[in-house]
Amino acid sequence: MAESGAVAGVERHGRPRDPENDAAILNAALDLLIERGATGTSIEAVAQRAGVAKLTVYRRWRSKEDLLMAALEHARAPDMDTAPAGQSIDELISSIAELLSRPRFRALMARVIGASVDYPQLVSAYTERYLRPRLDALTETARQAIDAGTFPPHTDPRVIQDILTGSIGFVLLQHEQDVTAAQVEQRLQALLRHIGYQP
Repeated sequence: MAESGAVAGVERHGRPRDPENDAAILNAALDLLIERGATGTSIEAVAQRAGVAKLTVYRRWRSKEDLLMAALEHARAPDMDTAPAGQSIDELISSIAELLSRPRFRALMARVIGASVDYPQLVSAYTERYLRPRLDALTETARQAIDAGTFPPHTDPRVIQDILTGSIGFVLLQHEQDVTAAQVEQRLQALLRHIGYQP
C-alpha cells in the first residue's frame, strides 16, 4: 500500500528508512489491533510496543487509520495474497477452511468487522482492495463448477458465493479456539450439498 505523504523507503525528511523499524511497527500495530481493536489501538501504544519513538511512526503514516490499513496489507502476505481464480470448488473450500482454522486470522477478521462502525473507511478500503477481487474470483470459480456439472445446471453462481461468504462470516464471529480445518470444510460442503453440490 502506498503510504500517505511518503515515498517508499524514504522518510519525509529525506533520511533512508530502516526496514526493521517498518516491520516492527506493522507487527506491533497488527498485534494491538487483534488484542484491543481499532478503537483501543493508538500511535503511542504502537510505538511503545515496537520500541521506536512516536515520531518514527508519524514519519511513515499520518494517521492511525493509515497505519492500520498498512498493517492489514502487511498481514496478507504470503498467506492471503492469492485470489482463488483457477481453483476448483473443492480446492477453494479446502483453502478457506485451512485459513479459518487459524485462531489469529479469525481474531483479526473479527476486529476488522468490528471496526465498521467507528472506522468505516478502514473497512471499506480493506473490502475493496482485498475482499472484492476475491469475491469476484469466487463467482467465476462457481460458474466453472456449474459448467463442469459439480452443481445443477441452472444454479445461480451468486447463491454459491452468498453461501460461502455467509458461512465464512459465521465462523469468523465464533469464539471457538480449537476449530479445525476439517470441521470447517465439512460445514461448507454440507451447506453446498443443499443446493446440489456433488464433490
